[in-house]
Amino acid sequence: MKKILLSLILVGTLTLANAQVKAPQPSPSATVKQTIGLSEVTVEYSRPSAKNRKVFGNLVPMNQVWRTGANGSSDITFANETLFGGVKVPAGKYALYSIPSQNDWELILYKDTEQWGAPKELKEDLVVAKVKVKTEKNPMFQETFQIGFQDLKNDKANLILTWENTLVKVPIFIDSQKEVLESINTTLASKTAKGSDYHQAANYYFENGMDLKKALEYIRKANQLQPDLYYMLKLQAEIEAANGLKKEAIATAKKSLELSKKANSDDYVKINNDNIAKWSK
Repeated sequence: MKKILLSLILVGTLTLANAQVKAPQPSPSATVKQTIGLSEVTVEYSRPSAKNRKVFGNLVPMNQVWRTGANGSSDITFANETLFGGVKVPAGKYALYSIPSQNDWELILYKDTEQWGAPKELKEDLVVAKVKVKTEKNPMFQETFQIGFQDLKNDKANLILTWENTLVKVPIFIDSQKEVLESINTTLASKTAKGSDYHQAANYYFENGMDLKKALEYIRKANQLQPDLYYMLKLQAEIEAANGLKKEAIATAKKSLELSKKANSDDYVKINNDNIAKWSK
């Protein structure tokens, strides 16, 4: 009995010794994942708030290396080789440091991601990229520091950093064209290729200003395999117009217009009407 009591006392003592107060973090952690092209970019960081304090020039000193957030370093991971502000960066995980100043920021990608906060001195052999970008006035006050992505295109986006009245954009470009073209060629070479596959291929060529004759070949094949789909006919009309075939484009757009009306697709009704008016001039 004594042994049992001693064991219970010991367990209780250890439990109390290991107990910790649970409370909300003043700068909670956040993770942002964004697909750009066929690749993924991940940002892990902590989000401090202004809390009635002046941020830049006070809470965050100007012209000094900042951790670009709170707590440990803010980290950014590229699944593929990336152009970060025009600088080629290999796939991998990097600490994201910055040096804020009045009119511009210097963004730094750093190999060592185990620092707590920012290092007192950056080691040049660990610096992967340095990019200087102009600051912009944030259209509305940002209470809590935020990192995100905007202006997404097929293979590029802007990394956005906002806090207080400051906004900073860093362009990111990830070349996925080689992978996309390999996927198109492999898929369309298959006997099971569908109209939707040809439609996607045509759209990619058209949106990226590539071979317009091939885009036209693909979209016409798409509409042969899956006829009377208003959205695919709308794309065919636009590609025909881009190839200088305005009469054919107008006829195709009219067919798409009628099918759009039947499908109650107001957006496509408007697009087709606008296109017909434009090409009829």
